[in-house]
Amino acid sequence: MAEAQKTLSVSKAANLCGVGRTTVGYWIRSKKLHANRVGRNYTIPVEDLLFFLKNSNQKIPVELLRENCSRPIFKSFQNCWQHWQGSEHGRHCSGCIAFKNRLQACFTVTDSGLLGCSDCNTCRYYAETYLHRIQFVHQFDVPAAVFKDLYLWGGNSQCAELCNVQQKDLVGMGIEKIVHADSLPKVIETVRRLALGKSETKEECIIAIKNQREHRKKICIAVYPLREPALSFLVLGVPLNSRGKSSIYPRRLGLNPIP
Repeated sequence: MAEAQKTLSVSKAANLCGVGRTTVGYWIRSKKLHANRVGRNYTIPVEDLLFFLKNSNQKIPVELLRENCSRPIFKSFQNCWQHWQGSEHGRHCSGCIAFKNRLQACFTVTDSGLLGCSDCNTCRYYAETYLHRIQFVHQFDVPAAVFKDLYLWGGNSQCAELCNVQQKDLVGMGIEKIVHADSLPKVIETVRRLALGKSETKEECIIAIKNQREHRKKICIAVYPLREPALSFLVLGVPLNSRGKSSIYPRRLGLNPIP
């Protein structure tokens, strides 16, 4: 299968998986496998077929596995109202601010009280579409989070501890609630330059954050653009002590030593 091919017909998917077309049709109709309707037919995103097979403990065809072995397996992106279409939950989408404003990351307006959903932390859509993509942050033993458009998509327990919030509260939190006002322009400018591909931009800097315990706390952060999710960033933080030194040697994170 050519690298440029991103979708499969029902017949092709059935042939690869060694099942009948009716079986693939059942997967689609029961919402177990996402497919796009084109006229009277369906096309199946390759990544959705891989995700479905992996999560249902079915054998992944060698051809698909070989051509996608170099990257993690995620579902293709859908907006939340597309994900819930045809379900009981989807009946409430028309009155939701995410649908009305065509928001990609619906959880970024959780605080508005206008979402049709109430708990992103237990939401199946968030878990399958976003959380699955940022699970790698839990491999770090220092504060780590993923953000896009200046909103957090989530972070690890160390990040929650640093910000003095529950880990679930990190989902959708605007960085202005964490970054001190004195450091906010520096962070925004760094992110803007990285998003534009400015290679000369330093990825490491010392900023001040705020939390309920301390009005102002200095940390050294490193910000890295991510390929997936597109246009998002990974941020790693190293807390500083009262003398402005890190308790963790920065080179472990790829940071320059703090002078």
